[in-house]
Amino acid sequence: MALADLWPLLALLFSFCGALIIGFNQWAKLDGTRLVAWRWAGVAPLAGVGYILLPFPTDPQFYAVAALMGVGLAYADSLLFNASRTHGARLAALYVPLKMLLAFALWAALQPQSLLPLWAEPWRLPLLLGGFALCGGALAMLRTSDTSWTALGAIVPVAMLFALGDIVAKTALPPPTGSLREIAGSAVAFLLTTSSIGALGAVLLQGWRTPSVGELAKSALFGVLLLGSLTLLLITLALAPNPGYVAAITMLSAFWLALWARVTKGAQENLWAGVGLLLGAMAVGVGGY
Repeated sequence: MALADLWPLLALLFSFCGALIIGFNQWAKLDGTRLVAWRWAGVAPLAGVGYILLPFPTDPQFYAVAALMGVGLAYADSLLFNASRTHGARLAALYVPLKMLLAFALWAALQPQSLLPLWAEPWRLPLLLGGFALCGGALAMLRTSDTSWTALGAIVPVAMLFALGDIVAKTALPPPTGSLREIAGSAVAFLLTTSSIGALGAVLLQGWRTPSVGELAKSALFGVLLLGSLTLLLITLALAPNPGYVAAITMLSAFWLALWARVTKGAQENLWAGVGLLLGAMAVGVGGY
């Protein structure tokens, strides 16, 4: 099996990591902007290990692009963490179907040749469109019953910024024909740069306030989780033919969160919505494979 063919499996693995990322601040209850700042305490040491083991890019333009994206992604992260803290992790996960559609459309516009397999094998297009529709509809059914327009509005900018981030990351990373070590090194370097810029911006925004031991420990733990998980995501984006396909499969994060809520708290989730989400993710994986 070629390296590029692994992207559906990697996207599925990230869906579990994504559930942890989205749900983290529902447990930690940290201020979103301060979490963006102090997660660097976990990101930097782990990235240092990556620098020793993996080849990092040497092109200054790569780091300039990553730094620019760091500003937008830090703002998106802050919005997402605050939405998770205020409205719950399951609602925060609703940004994913919006990101999926935006990322798919943007990449198709920038790289129209990526659509050629859909025309060469006509069965792929209806399978993809049906999968997208199933994912979006099922995830909407999984949302909490008291979702307001205000709550939904809180995640729209998150979806837009993350979709743009996926496009920029896929463009900046090595192509699927490169080695896995090269792609992983570029992913870690990209994330270290965006996290550093985000941390600096968060400190400048709120001013320097020394964190408590508990806040620093939770933020560092999140930083380790985030760097490991997003490295996996960026590798997946580099290998996939379209970042929208990856977003559709990683949408299963909401299903894992709903399943966890059902097991631990007895929450009565819509069973058919979960089935629809699974089937939709499978359809997109097969159609885009």
